[in-house]
Amino acid sequence: MKNNLNEIAYRVIKDDIISCALQPGSDVSEATLLARYGFSKAPIRSALVRLRQESLVVSRGRRGNIVSQITFRDVQEIFQLRLLLEVIATKLAAGKVDAEHIRTLNNTVIAGFKAGDKQSEVNYVRANREFHRYVAEASGNQRLATLVVDLMEQHERIVHLGLALQNREREFLHLHDDLVNALIEGDGDRAAELVEQSLRGGQRKVMEALLSPTNDALAPDVSIGFD
Repeated sequence: MKNNLNEIAYRVIKDDIISCALQPGSDVSEATLLARYGFSKAPIRSALVRLRQESLVVSRGRRGNIVSQITFRDVQEIFQLRLLLEVIATKLAAGKVDAEHIRTLNNTVIAGFKAGDKQSEVNYVRANREFHRYVAEASGNQRLATLVVDLMEQHERIVHLGLALQNREREFLHLHDDLVNALIEGDGDRAAELVEQSLRGGQRKVMEALLSPTNDALAPDVSIGFD
């Protein structure tokens, strides 16, 4: 039971960090989390240890903990790594996916996609993570899949922090449907090309949103290009 409570506390707090319900830089001291979530001290402490190990929480010593900031450098590095790892994972997964299952996952993603609605955004981002998790695991390389999923979670924070889904429905639906078809047909080169195209387009949209004069959500450290 104790281990279950530890896991639940960790998952609930982590989900709130990723969705930016707990904003970067916000206080996540033991007292704050106890008051917010109602867990006992042991699960909260266990969760904080794991979240610090994942660099989602930063210790300030006696002053407690804060949610880690997201910088321009973080955005650049996450996209660079996704381009390196996810393209390879997708190519390896081609021809190995279950057609019915991946179509079901794709339909769930599409159902959650609605520009301008916060809950729809949350649903879409989570469903999209599960879609890409399945593709990465279908690659047959578990270490690669683990890295891809970790990057997806880090990327979700960026999306929730500064990017509305905007009016990308037609572009998004077309790319995702084409990707599903390429994976089912075993066309690894086409699947990899589509993922790269999607990632580069997503990077540009994210940076346009985060560099907007009305958006001060990121901690600035370096300038970023789109290459």
